[in-house]
Amino acid sequence: MTYVPWFFPDDLPSLFQTGPASDDARLACQLLERMHRDPRLRHERICIEVQNRVVILEGVVTCADVSTEAHARAWSTPGVHDVNNRLRPLQR
Repeated sequence: MTYVPWFFPDDLPSLFQTGPASDDARLACQLLERMHRDPRLRHERICIEVQNRVVILEGVVTCADVSTEAHARAWSTPGVHDVNNRLRPLQR
């Protein structure tokens, strides 16, 4: 199981530059980098977990469109077999 919190302001921490050890960690880091490059997802609080190439997205996001975009971004990451989207839009 690989769990990556999404709390990085603008730059990825240096630990991702050395390369993850497992395939799940590699997928989580790839998705993290892809979300970090997307201005709509960059400042959202999304936790990424990967288990056996299944991505689990958790957290509270600003709107349903952000949840949809994060889901699509996860599915389009090469090597992902399934996505479990547990993102909840912020209740206002």
